[in-house]
Amino acid sequence: MRKRDLAVILSGLTLISAQALPGWGFEVNEKLSFEGTSTIVYQWLDGSNIKSKNRGSGAIDLGLSFKPTENNEFYVLGSFASGNGLKPENVSPFKLKPNADDLEDDVKNINGHKQQDNILELWYAHTFNFSNDTSLKITAGIIDATKYIADNRFADDEITQFMNEVFVDPPANFTPPSYDLGIVAELTKGPFTLRALGMTTKTEIGIPQGEEEAKEGFYQYYALQLGYNLKSKWGEGNYKIFGWYTSNDFYKRNGKGKDSRYGLGVVIDQDLGFIKNPFSKNPIGFFLLGAWEDDDTQVDYDYYISAGFNIPFCFLGREGNEIGIGYAYLDGADKADISNTHAVEAYAKFNLFSYEKLKSDLTLDFQYMKDNYKKSSEDKEGFIVGFRWNLSF
Repeated sequence: MRKRDLAVILSGLTLISAQALPGWGFEVNEKLSFEGTSTIVYQWLDGSNIKSKNRGSGAIDLGLSFKPTENNEFYVLGSFASGNGLKPENVSPFKLKPNADDLEDDVKNINGHKQQDNILELWYAHTFNFSNDTSLKITAGIIDATKYIADNRFADDEITQFMNEVFVDPPANFTPPSYDLGIVAELTKGPFTLRALGMTTKTEIGIPQGEEEAKEGFYQYYALQLGYNLKSKWGEGNYKIFGWYTSNDFYKRNGKGKDSRYGLGVVIDQDLGFIKNPFSKNPIGFFLLGAWEDDDTQVDYDYYISAGFNIPFCFLGREGNEIGIGYAYLDGADKADISNTHAVEAYAKFNLFSYEKLKSDLTLDFQYMKDNYKKSSEDKEGFIVGFRWNLSF
């Protein structure tokens, strides 16, 4: 059986089970709840100096939450995928991944843990409530740091929003690690939120060629993010600054010794209520994300910026549809081979149906990328068109 056919069958089984077993598809009782998504993606790659290719993938994510009391929660998230699409380095010639979802190779031997196949998150959280507007939540276990650092409302979900990694999370060396042991402390005081995170995870960046044994090394990652939630006549807005620091486990560019990685970033998402949206009663949204990292270690980029808009629209008398438009620029590190990267993505998501907590949507997606190298003969330029079908419950 072909992998693409398997993905279709798995997605169909998910739909059948959700309809046949509505109790398990949503909330079993006030303490136990179940959630899932089934996603199929197909993309076509073409360009003036690259070979045309097309690939597909399918993934099913299943999450189970158990809340024995109001302030305690156990959570597990599993992912099962078939195919890798255009994501592998030997398929797409670009530095950025055109599909940020976790695919077949991503959910196996996660961060070098052979026993962790298909398990993305497994954690326990306890919340301390000090007053009506003050609380402290501690989460420990296998966590995904991208859910706590550099998050925003309009470009943070590869299943329902942008697909290219540059708009989903900070790319490559800027992104927080995922799916490894860590702890998060989240202090909320009115509109302010302070998050402190620590993780131990696998070294994947800055490994010289020929030193495969270094890939088994692990490093410590620490991050701090301060956020402010603003409610105004424009609508909701979130303003965040974050910074990160790692242990000394990354090779320096001169190949002599190792060094730590550190950097700073800012994230903004804001409703633009002062602009009338002619397509929907919901406001247009704007996002901006920028980050800088010291480039003493062997990283491709030293800073980047991305920005874009989220435009809800009504289609055939139904809400729940949206258009996303984004642009990103990444500047190559001083001693890296790449000079800079430009990326553009535009998508239109259509709400196919929605029944209670069961819903499905179809997204049409276009991406343009250009990698400029310091040797112009190595430049890569092309576009990717594709679609994504998603079912969630």
